[in-house]
Amino acid sequence: MQKVYLIHGWSVKETTTYQALHIKLAEHGFDLEHIYLGRYVSLDNDVEIKDIAHAMHRALTESLGKTEWSGPIHMITHSTGALVVKQWLNSYYTGKVASKRPLKNLVFLAGPHFGSRLAHHGRSMLSQAFVTFGESGKQILTSLELGSQFSWDNNGNLLSERSWLKQGIRAYCLIGDRVHRDVFKSKIFPAAYEKGSDGVVRVSAGNLNFRRYRLDARTRRFRKLGEVSGVPFAALGQYEHSEPRHGIMNSITSRADPAAAKYQNLKLILDCLKVGNADDYQRVGNRLKRATRETRKKKPAYGQLDLWFRDDTGASIEDYVWELGCYREGVEKPSKTIAHTHKNKIDASHFTVFLDMDEFEPRRSYFMRIKADSSTPLFHYQPNEFTVQLTGKQLRDIIAADQTTQIEVVFERSSVKDLFRFHRGDDADLHVRWGRDGAVKEKKIKPK
Repeated sequence: MQKVYLIHGWSVKETTTYQALHIKLAEHGFDLEHIYLGRYVSLDNDVEIKDIAHAMHRALTESLGKTEWSGPIHMITHSTGALVVKQWLNSYYTGKVASKRPLKNLVFLAGPHFGSRLAHHGRSMLSQAFVTFGESGKQILTSLELGSQFSWDNNGNLLSERSWLKQGIRAYCLIGDRVHRDVFKSKIFPAAYEKGSDGVVRVSAGNLNFRRYRLDARTRRFRKLGEVSGVPFAALGQYEHSEPRHGIMNSITSRADPAAAKYQNLKLILDCLKVGNADDYQRVGNRLKRATRETRKKKPAYGQLDLWFRDDTGASIEDYVWELGCYREGVEKPSKTIAHTHKNKIDASHFTVFLDMDEFEPRRSYFMRIKADSSTPLFHYQPNEFTVQLTGKQLRDIIAADQTTQIEVVFERSSVKDLFRFHRGDDADLHVRWGRDGAVKEKKIKPK
């Protein structure tokens, strides 16, 4: 007996969001009685991803029993549902729950693993007034924003030796690479009509495979902290995020035929759920790679860069300048690869860059220039500005197509001499007055 659990995304209020996916699963080898359609509240401003993950664990326990779980079970998530399941895995897929490795196949559909450009728009008053008619789920949208600390922490767990990816779970990422061609609307709201996305989530943000580096301002060198690789991924050029005709899940109607090219999404979902061993997993992975290659014949690839600026004590740096450029005939020029930048609205120490990979010129020399300023004259960063020289190939090795690369930019924090000083007790200038910046403002000869 195999159970399948479906988990929806943000702002959903009806199980009709799954369309006929559960029915099609029942037609192709799964028992409808053992297919469960999840539902949860996502528009309450105080609810966080961790709350939903906790509630999901309780609901799963009711479904599977409180004793040691037995498998196999499978999960399919859409959009924000990916973050809920990943949080559940990080928090609850341990001990007796994971002892028999019940979760086998986990299919992420359009999962915003590294955020969504639309998230901070969702927190706006306009969204509350015209979309949700009230609360918008601010805490969830904060986690969904590009470059969120939640994203860094949630994905950072995957780099651990105890990662759930190493507990027998076979994960897959499928995302559309199609947006409407609406010139008028794209001028008003470009975030929803961005090339290299499905209209909500960027393709590069929907890929669980990623790399993390640390860039030290003192050495000007990149050090690789870890990576996730080998998770089957497909960018599918004919699908959008949730539009009825082309949505990666919403387009699966009761008439959907997995043999038809129009329903490539259903065919691949079924392929993923039926994987039972390592060889099958590799074969499906190759199938998804081929699907991505077909998409890339028609559409360019983009990459995403998440930067986190901090000092060597762990404190965030919010006053910085980041620049990527190249040399043309010996002259510094801005790089044409940059398609969009975003400074996180909640934590300004996080900065996200969207890059058009077709604009990279491998034979050119590139530079990455970074500057950071302190908010007080009593400490500074050493150095506070530096430049890293990179060949086009080196840069492409760091930033991958259809993936996100995270970089911690670390500055050394150093206090100035006047922050703390000692004066000799027999000093003629014993009585010293100093200002807020530590500089001596007035000296008096020995106190009375």
